Amino acid sequence: MAVDNIRACRVSVSDVGKLAHELTQIVVDTSWMAHLDKGARRAYEKTVAETAALLIDIFKAASLIPPSDIQEEFGELMVSMGAARALNQVFSHYEVPLAELWKPQAKQNEGFDFHTVCPAERVHFGEAKYSSQKSPHGAAISQISSFLEAEKHFRDRTHLEKLVPLKAIQNLDNEDFGVVAAFSINAANPDIVIKNAITKAKALAGTHKISQIYLVGVVYDA
Repeated sequence: MAVDNIRACRVSVSDVGKLAHELTQIVVDTSWMAHLDKGARRAYEKTVAETAALLIDIFKAASLIPPSDIQEEFGELMVSMGAARALNQVFSHYEVPLAELWKPQAKQNEGFDFHTVCPAERVHFGEAKYSSQKSPHGAAISQISSFLEAEKHFRDRTHLEKLVPLKAIQNLDNEDFGVVAAFSINAANPDIVIKNAITKAKALAGTHKISQIYLVGVVYDA
């Protein structure tokens, strides 16, 4: 992989309450199911309703506590959904509905946290890690490596074929896909964290066939 196929950006969060409200609006928006056929909608409706209710409870709880008390559960949702939105706004990616909404299990699903589709119609598989004290870029990238070895990106195909353009699925079948490592940043110099993440991303590219890697650092900046 060429170095220019690794891209990075940084997201700043300054108001957790406002963010929690915005995340709630995202999960209650079920307009993405409108284009599905009757059978597919029926298959997803219960899972989406059950998981959305759980996520909304998490968002409400987060909006009522000091930012310093943010729990890992909300933190990872903040990082994953914030990263997907950043890729949409900065790199013109299409945001696929949050994986927890359409995977069979309500919470605790094992696999990639979020997905986007880039302008080249390539599916990107995202993994989010949050820490209130560290900058877990290494953990996010290591998890991506483990998931790729277990072919969990290909396991998502059955669902993704209903959610992304046909060309993106064809590219995935031809092993043309990307990954996203999203992580919280807790450091005096966030640029150093991003540089270290780029180094680890290069190593990831050397061990797996990946067309593109995105790195998204999320900084809480009250």
